[in-house]
Amino acid sequence: MSTGRWLQLLFCATLCLAEKVRYDGYHVLRVIPKTHHEISILGNLMSNLESSKFDGQLSFWREPSNVTKPVDIMISPSYVKKITTYLAHKGIHTKVMIKNVQELIDEEQKGLNSSTFDYNAYNTYETIQEWITDTAEKYDTATEGSIGTSYEERNIGYIKISTGGTNKKAVVIHGGIHAREWISPATVLYLAKYLVEGGAEATDLLKKFDFYVIPVLNVDGYAYTWTRNRLWRKTRKPNEGSPCMGTDPNRNFATGWGGIGSSNEPCSDIYHGTKAFSEPEVAAIRDFVSSLGGGDGVALYIDYHSYSQLWLMPYGYTDEKPANYDTQLAGGKAACDALEKVHETQYVYGNIYDTIYPASGGSCDYMYAEQKVQFSYSPEGRDKGRYGFLLPAKYIQPSGEENWAALKAICDFVDTNI
Repeated sequence: MSTGRWLQLLFCATLCLAEKVRYDGYHVLRVIPKTHHEISILGNLMSNLESSKFDGQLSFWREPSNVTKPVDIMISPSYVKKITTYLAHKGIHTKVMIKNVQELIDEEQKGLNSSTFDYNAYNTYETIQEWITDTAEKYDTATEGSIGTSYEERNIGYIKISTGGTNKKAVVIHGGIHAREWISPATVLYLAKYLVEGGAEATDLLKKFDFYVIPVLNVDGYAYTWTRNRLWRKTRKPNEGSPCMGTDPNRNFATGWGGIGSSNEPCSDIYHGTKAFSEPEVAAIRDFVSSLGGGDGVALYIDYHSYSQLWLMPYGYTDEKPANYDTQLAGGKAACDALEKVHETQYVYGNIYDTIYPASGGSCDYMYAEQKVQFSYSPEGRDKGRYGFLLPAKYIQPSGEENWAALKAICDFVDTNI
């Protein structure tokens, strides 16, 4: 390892020993814009945020997009009155979704166990990687693998679940592309649990497909949310010439890279990086899907996110629809219908651009447009904003149960329509 790289890692390790970032008194406010003018005002707030005018005082949890689409903004206590007064002056109403972000973090921390794996708890990066190894040793259908390493040289592990045989296409599932979305890896682990533990439904799926489950893609960012900043989103690779670390990995894919819904400001949460695939984690999933044959070998790709309860599909970089949009839409409907039957959780399904917001350089678009995977989805899991990225662990099991129903439904649909 070079001296420069060693010093960078030493610096990162030193940061990890520092006191955790706290969000005492931070509010999360919701705005539902009624006009395009109000969207423009909120967009200007985002621009000011990216220029560091607010210097960590604001963070958009849900970005401004279309009229009637919720916008969620986390605001420091010193800016709450300033921002609400400003927005009220512009005729924009705000609603408090979370009154004290740190209280939710503190409550979450009480139930964390960093040493023992538990499907019904949030697990550390290390515990998840141990689970992969243990599961591969325990079940004949499971095999441990790696798609590569991160910037900080963490292994990006996966588990392959297969009953063998030939001429079966693959299903690639991953979570944790955005570090703070803890329910994403937890849900993906639940899906793997159902697949390896068997039963008639799992057996039926494994007759049709081989499954590759990557619990956490953005492993450095995820580890950082445990040690330093629970609400960190991006990767942890330094940006030359900027004090701000990381790139949004879901703006770093090639399709539409650098376009609408991404930023060229390194301090932005939606910074797209210096070029497509600049982040080793993003390059790793690209190469892994390619190694499986792209669309010739992969029938279904699912990138799990949170929050908003949406089942999303291409495209995000443009309002144009993919050639097979109606078929993908029908698949999304099948997944959402099955999901709702379990705990009455309602999802909305549709293309990224119109259903949530424009976003360029995303995984879902790339896997469809460039890798030619015909069914490519990015679900946004629970909830709708009561807890946002801080969903209590008691919701892991119901999220896993309902998404298992959705996975079975979408796999059956893909098998029939591939």
